[in-house]
Amino acid sequence: MGSLFNFINYNKPGPGVQKNEPPKPRVIVFFKIYSRKLWNLIKLNILFSLFNIPALLSIFVLFVVFSGIFQGLFKGETSLISSLFFPLSALFLCVPVITTGPAQAGFTYVLRNYSRQEHAFIWSDFKEHALKNFKQGLLISIIDFLVTLLVFIDISIYANSGMKSLLVSISEYIIALLFMIYLMMHLYIYPMLVTFKLSLRHIYKNAFIFAMVNLIPNAGILLLCFVLSAIPFLFFPVMSYTLFPFITLSTIGFITNFYAYPILEKYMINKE
Repeated sequence: MGSLFNFINYNKPGPGVQKNEPPKPRVIVFFKIYSRKLWNLIKLNILFSLFNIPALLSIFVLFVVFSGIFQGLFKGETSLISSLFFPLSALFLCVPVITTGPAQAGFTYVLRNYSRQEHAFIWSDFKEHALKNFKQGLLISIIDFLVTLLVFIDISIYANSGMKSLLVSISEYIIALLFMIYLMMHLYIYPMLVTFKLSLRHIYKNAFIFAMVNLIPNAGILLLCFVLSAIPFLFFPVMSYTLFPFITLSTIGFITNFYAYPILEKYMINKE
């Protein structure tokens, strides 16, 4: 019996990991973390969705306002309805501007920790870093709102102007390209916000550099996020509406943080 227990010795060290074992491919690491953190990602997604309800409603308000104004839905009653609707919609749109940025900071902090295989408390870390980065997160969300609003107005004006010139077409493509670069900057803006103590000017400056230097990979990540978020609504709308408040947002957030953080680590943390 003694020899048997000696043979099954649970105190003996296992083979462990070989010292020179090559690192696993990033895609394998991604799915290992994703599967291990799936339940936490669902809880985080639900939490973040609650803060984004005003943002989703505001998109609907913007659509109604500008489709009505620029496509003539109000017609003869434009002056009366728009005079009432614009102030009310502007007041309503202030809500997501206040909630979205700070909530995005807390959301990003948790996902950034997951992407570098570190622990994070879903509610306490979310709340702590949303409050800690409240001022800068609020300013970022205000800038986002104004930029998106201006782009939406420009595209609406060009689309409904009736002008079919080469200059108008080039202007539309330039606006779309600049907005795409602006979206690429957001792959890095919030991860930098929760990782470094930087001024907003330096955050945007660094984000622009990363967006331009990694232009093609950034475009690929944006395309992947678009496919995961928008395309399913076209083909599987019922399932998509079910998944969106439970897993879609945190999946996209995890993808972007898993992609962006090693770049920040390479050029901003490990830089000598």
